[in-house]
Amino acid sequence: MRYSDSMKLIINILIWSLLVGLLLAWLHIDPFDLLRDGLHFLAGLPRMLADMLGWAWPYVATGAVIVVPIALIGLLPRLWRRSRRDDRG
Repeated sequence: MRYSDSMKLIINILIWSLLVGLLLAWLHIDPFDLLRDGLHFLAGLPRMLADMLGWAWPYVATGAVIVVPIALIGLLPRLWRRSRRDDRG
């Protein structure tokens, strides 16, 4: 990266930071609250995913009773064609 490219990058970052900072101030959003809430969200993400999996698992298992046999039946012709091709040499 040339010197002028790095200066353009720094200036762009400063300008965008100023614009975003003005917008956040206009919306009365404190950057520390934003960071705290973001970290709080990330800390709660595993529990949220576990809850979602706990909710979805019974439906996945019920659907699998129908879907898995159909998928296996659909796979049989492909396996049969492959074995016939291998037998021919």
